[in-house]
Amino acid sequence: MPSLAFAMTATNHESRRFEFRGKNKADYYDGELRPILSHAVNMQIEKSIAGKYAIYKLTSRSGLLFRRSWQHIREDKTDVTVIWFVRHGTITISYPGIKHKVSAQECAVTRSSRPFNMELLPDNSGILEAMHIVVPSHELHAIISDRLEVGRPFPTSSGNFALAERIVEILFDEDDEIDFDIAEQLVGTLLDGLGKSIAKVGGNRPPPSSIAEQRVADIMACVNRHIANPDLNARMVASQCDISLRYLCHVLKKCNLQFSDLVWEKRMQMAALLLKNPAMRTHHVSEIGYLVGFKSSAHFSRKFKTTFGIAPRAYRDLDITNRN
Repeated sequence: MPSLAFAMTATNHESRRFEFRGKNKADYYDGELRPILSHAVNMQIEKSIAGKYAIYKLTSRSGLLFRRSWQHIREDKTDVTVIWFVRHGTITISYPGIKHKVSAQECAVTRSSRPFNMELLPDNSGILEAMHIVVPSHELHAIISDRLEVGRPFPTSSGNFALAERIVEILFDEDDEIDFDIAEQLVGTLLDGLGKSIAKVGGNRPPPSSIAEQRVADIMACVNRHIANPDLNARMVASQCDISLRYLCHVLKKCNLQFSDLVWEKRMQMAALLLKNPAMRTHHVSEIGYLVGFKSSAHFSRKFKTTFGIAPRAYRDLDITNRN
């Protein structure tokens, strides 16, 4: 039977809102949870175990806000994907330049490797209910594209999406009645069905045509997820991708790539995008450097100028001038 993992009321929310990850921070990922109205807090999260996966049901009669920032990502290395199935109410998921509203009979994906904000609101009857399953991100690389927009809603009224939601409900309600192996097979069916349906509506890139291309895609996805970590290295990525360091270097060499060049190129690309993003103009240039994995602003400025022939501050100012 499902167990109570977390609860928060008007009388205890000031202390309890920091404890949503449970004992030893075994659930979810770091972030800031708070109620919209402090005098009307009434929410709980129930948890079931399906094989090695955790399934949750969040219910609330009050609005909630959740934020996961770059600082949370740097301090908390948890790398999981959460698949949300909204049954009552709405969940609005936003990040710079993007805002998605997920309504009842819709599902969406969030990833711990990317910053985002969530606004969770009850429906007209005063009920918010969302089932969700937490999956290690490395298990999804070949199923759900890393390019999928976080928060993009998909209807669960029919097809594979409806089947996936139904499997989540069964596993949640019957967790202690379903054998471990069968539960994992059902989760595999769920994830495979989601991946195929997302691909049909254009949410996934075409699958790599060879094992080597798949490995490179996995490596690239891992680098993208951990680009803000200044300690990112080849050994860490190899471990995340379940391959040896030697094989990682071999695969990259076949594609005329070197790991260090790959990381620096990605950091420079992301820094340039952030500097040109109007939503990031209030962020100091040095903070942009920290967001893409540099330990010092001086190193960031030198590397950026070497790459683009212009200092990051001047690059931003030039973009603002061109826009005006």
